[in-house]
Amino acid sequence: MSVDDGRGPAGDSSCYYYSIGLPLGEGQDDVPALLRHVASSIDELAKYGTVDISGLMYSNDEVNEYGEWPRVTVFYTLD
Repeated sequence: MSVDDGRGPAGDSSCYYYSIGLPLGEGQDDVPALLRHVASSIDELAKYGTVDISGLMYSNDEVNEYGEWPRVTVFYTLD
């Protein structure tokens, strides 16, 4: 693998992930509030070391009696 391609060799780090949404109920579909909630959760990860966010995945395919219930899956590594 070439160093110039922007990729390094696989290290000993693991990629972790979690899915997060707002609490069930009124306002569960508030996307700006969800993004603030995601940002706060990422800040909380810093307690455990240096956080490198590998990716975010948004989905809004869950619907319940309160309407859409969007979620964000956060993929990250810790140093």
